[in-house]
Amino acid sequence: MEVHQIAIPNPYFESPTNAFLIHGSHSPPLLIDTGIGTAEALSLLQRTLNQYGCSLQDIAGVLLTHKHVDHSGLARAIQEESGARVYVHSDDWVDVALFEERHEEVSELYLDAMRRWGIPEEVILQVGHFRAQFAGLGRSVPTAKKLSDGQVLRFGDLEVRVLHTPGHTQGSACFLVGQRLFTGDHLLPTYTSNVGATDVTTGGHLEKFLTSLQKILELPNAERLEIYPGHGQPWTDPRARITKILKHHRERAERILKILSDGQALTAFEIAQKLFGRLKDYHVLLGAGEVYAHLEVLESQGHVRQVEPYRFQIVDENCMTSPS
Repeated sequence: MEVHQIAIPNPYFESPTNAFLIHGSHSPPLLIDTGIGTAEALSLLQRTLNQYGCSLQDIAGVLLTHKHVDHSGLARAIQEESGARVYVHSDDWVDVALFEERHEEVSELYLDAMRRWGIPEEVILQVGHFRAQFAGLGRSVPTAKKLSDGQVLRFGDLEVRVLHTPGHTQGSACFLVGQRLFTGDHLLPTYTSNVGATDVTTGGHLEKFLTSLQKILELPNAERLEIYPGHGQPWTDPRARITKILKHHRERAERILKILSDGQALTAFEIAQKLFGRLKDYHVLLGAGEVYAHLEVLESQGHVRQVEPYRFQIVDENCMTSPS
């Protein structure tokens, strides 16, 4: 089986998004993720496929690791060119299948979430303008097929196993092809995937994310896995990286407790400012959302409590044991 990494730039985020072309001698070409839905991205994808002796018309299947437009934005355009089937986990399906129809509804969910996180209204307005630009970066794919955990897809002699790895989004999935694991934004090589702000349709994302990382560690021969991430370069053996991410989140929780240790009641946004300094653009959303995800876990563990709408306070100022 051949795997070709296609780094597709986008104008909204810091790093390109990886699409992966995979095919074997007895299997049709497949794409894992597509890149963002812009004309420039589509043109680059077409040119790169041509370099590998392939075209959009040859693509038999598009497998989406999750619903975000920088990974799914070109799915409809590819399907119209080739008739390819588009696949996404059932928990992300509605936001892919009905992307255009649900844009305003999801934007309202984000407004509600930002208020819950304590973001000031004037800042919400600024972030809202950024969110509005997403409307033109994807198209609905109503015929998308729903995937489930453990499902095996067969394309000729190629088998693709679906691993449901919720956290970054509720429907995030990794795809296992032999010893190659395509991880989308669930597992990245150099920075930690955001949890909390990247899906506001459900809660409990941090706990799910950490459990999903453990799921990868428990795969047979995990040390031999080749990891193909949604951003950055592939690498072999995910164990050290996952251990580092788990440590990162333990330390983040400890820092949040330390910020709250003087007994004052703070919003997620106020805590994020103390953690990260002044945030701007969509980093306001990412920072406050991730802090809120930690506060959800700390509250469930009895370390903090919500004392008034949107404000959290430490339960025992003298109890600074490391959260699990």
